[in-house]
Amino acid sequence: MSSNNEGDLVQGAKLFVRIAQNGHSYELDCNESTPVEVVQQLIASVAGINSNDQLLLSLEWKLEPPRQLSAYNLPSDNGEVFVYNKARLQANSPPPEPELVDILEIVEPLLPSSSHNPHLLDDASDPALKALPSYERQFRYHFHRGRAIYSCTVVKYENCQRLWREQGVQERALEIARANLEQFYRMVHQNFVDFMKFYSQQHRIHSDLLMNFGRDIDKLRSCKLHPALQTANRKCLLDFVKEENLRKWMENCSSSHRQFETKVSQFKQMYSDVKRKVDDLLSSKTSLHTTNLELMIKEHQRYINEQKSIMQSLSFFCTPSIPLLTDLVS
Repeated sequence: MSSNNEGDLVQGAKLFVRIAQNGHSYELDCNESTPVEVVQQLIASVAGINSNDQLLLSLEWKLEPPRQLSAYNLPSDNGEVFVYNKARLQANSPPPEPELVDILEIVEPLLPSSSHNPHLLDDASDPALKALPSYERQFRYHFHRGRAIYSCTVVKYENCQRLWREQGVQERALEIARANLEQFYRMVHQNFVDFMKFYSQQHRIHSDLLMNFGRDIDKLRSCKLHPALQTANRKCLLDFVKEENLRKWMENCSSSHRQFETKVSQFKQMYSDVKRKVDDLLSSKTSLHTTNLELMIKEHQRYINEQKSIMQSLSFFCTPSIPLLTDLVS
């Protein structure tokens, strides 16, 4: 784990919070002395995730409520806190609500009509001149319709950019969660190895004691006392203890030994299942392909720019102060 560096802390900086389940981002006003529980309360107010359901990760750190942000080198210029909803991490939990996206409908402009937009040439005697106002109205109609389509396109493009950024947040959240899981699993694995090593040693010792109990009793019985130490009730070392009590203790120990063997066997099976699931999860390179999306979005940016350039050029001819037929009318 990396050590804290107080020089990297930003006094009164923004804390960047990323919500894993939907990719939403928030900037919270915090400083290094802000307790984690206060951050959780702020997250609950803006993201709607109860404090008790929040799992907060920043790189390899798990943020604990009693501590302050300075313990995790936060806030900092490049520090992010990812928030995971524990309720969503359960195996059978429902997925989060679908993301709401406002899709604007194209507002069609009114069809051109001489009654709504009269022109001086509407009553011209020359048929060619009389047709020109109709052409201008058609031009303005198609221009306004094109502008409506362009405006909706820009909104859709901005929505795509936002959703792409949110998918990028979710992809980073997966990476942080995977790294945290891998680190935690290494600790669990080491504890399991240490436990099994100690258990194997103790199990061998206890098994030997139980297996050799009868032999040890016979040895105590065969070990006679010095004649000067013998009494009517004490002829050998076994007479100094109650054999019946020893045998009861042995039976109890043997029963506990078998029960503990069963528990350890169940524990090994449980650990084996966990190991298999973790290995499967760590080996699966889940990717949201945000890089491909970024390239696709940037590729379509040029079409937006082309539309914008065309609309700007055409808008010159639709400016009320510069009618198309000014020269003809004059």
